[in-house]
Amino acid sequence: MAAVLEKEAADGRFTEPKRKKQMDDKRRKSVNNHRYALKDESHWLAEQVYISMGALLLGAATLGIDATPMEGVDFEVLDAELDLNSKGLTALGVVSLGYRSGDGYNADLPKSRLSEDAVFTKL
Repeated sequence: MAAVLEKEAADGRFTEPKRKKQMDDKRRKSVNNHRYALKDESHWLAEQVYISMGALLLGAATLGIDATPMEGVDFEVLDAELDLNSKGLTALGVVSLGYRSGDGYNADLPKSRLSEDAVFTKL
C-alpha cells in the first residue's frame, strides 16, 4: 500500500497533505476490516481482482482488442513459473488478449444463444 500511496503523492493526487493521510487511513481500515473483523481477506482480495479484470475486459473491447478470462489454469504452475510466492503473491486469474484470426472451425458456424425469456426473469 505504501508504494501506491507514494506514487499517488508524487503524481499530485492529494490536494492537501492531510488527504494523503486520510486515504492511507481509509485503505488500512478497509483491509484490516476484511483481515481481522470479517476474516475474509483472501476472498475480498479475489473480488478486487475480478473488478479489475472487468475493467481490463471493457478497456480492451473499447480498443478493439479481443479478450477473455480463462478457467482451467493450473495456478500453482503459474505461481512457480513467475516466482510469485517468493514475492508474497499468488495468481488469481488469467485473461488472454489478442486479435482473432477470422479462421478456424468456429468462424463460419452460426452462433447459438438461448432466448431472452430463458435467460432473463421478468418481474
